[in-house]
Amino acid sequence: MGSAALAAPVGALKQFKVPTANSDPRAITNGSDGNRWFTEGTDSSLAPAKIGRVTPAGAITEFDADCNFCILTDIDQGPEGILYMTSNNPILVRFDVDTQTLLPPIDIPDTGSAQEIDVNGDDIWFIADSNSLVRYTITAGQFTEFPLAFDKSPADVVIDDEGDPWFTAPLDGTVNRFDPETGTVVESFPVPDGLSPRSITIATDGQLWFTSRFVPQGVGRLDPTSGVVTSFLTPSNPGPEGVAASPDGSIWFTQTTKGNIARIDNSGVITEAKAVKGSEPFGITVAPNGDPWFTMMSANKIATLQLR
Repeated sequence: MGSAALAAPVGALKQFKVPTANSDPRAITNGSDGNRWFTEGTDSSLAPAKIGRVTPAGAITEFDADCNFCILTDIDQGPEGILYMTSNNPILVRFDVDTQTLLPPIDIPDTGSAQEIDVNGDDIWFIADSNSLVRYTITAGQFTEFPLAFDKSPADVVIDDEGDPWFTAPLDGTVNRFDPETGTVVESFPVPDGLSPRSITIATDGQLWFTSRFVPQGVGRLDPTSGVVTSFLTPSNPGPEGVAASPDGSIWFTQTTKGNIARIDNSGVITEAKAVKGSEPFGITVAPNGDPWFTMMSANKIATLQLR
């Protein structure tokens, strides 16, 4: 454990204005068409829920979500060119990237609204308001709910190569591996330094990385083979939030308070991008060429850091 070391800023920051005013762009993901796709709209700004597409050149197109005044929370690419989105309504919103059309939503039974989502092959996993992990099997059209203990209230979920979900539990400060065969938490790893893990991703080497926005703030790494958790405290409380893995093995995360994004390597060295005051970076993804793309909620923009 220890504090992260800061390196010199890197890359050329490019920003692109979202056409709808006060759209509050939030989550972002890579699309099968080579573009980035993101969600818009919150109750605070009264902006309508929309699905946004940004090309590598920065051209933005918006599509109405038409989800009965919903607030889109997360987005991920599924098979056959279908984007899946969660919202504050008990539905999975679907959008066909190839035809650029909204598909009928899928009603979520019993578990309430959905939050963070991760798609792995034929399975969609998401966090439900019922304090559960939920799996939706696309081909079977079937939901399976896995209730969790209160202290394991999940914040984010990611699926490993074996198909097992890993989730963060801020209340007890742990990262957990869940076995869908037994329906139980089979491993629980406490996070040192008092960090409360929230967003989570898996690096190319199989290690899990997470952010902690509560004070103390920082970024952590879990080696699933050894079970060792290493924390890196971030100086000056920059607000670590979204996190995404890069093809080169590094990890990028947003710093909502500081107004920028940063890269961290296995030794804990953090390299930051240029900060934009009041921009509130939130969601982040990394394109196949290694350039990170992220949402700026308060600035109403999509941004990218061009590394080459």
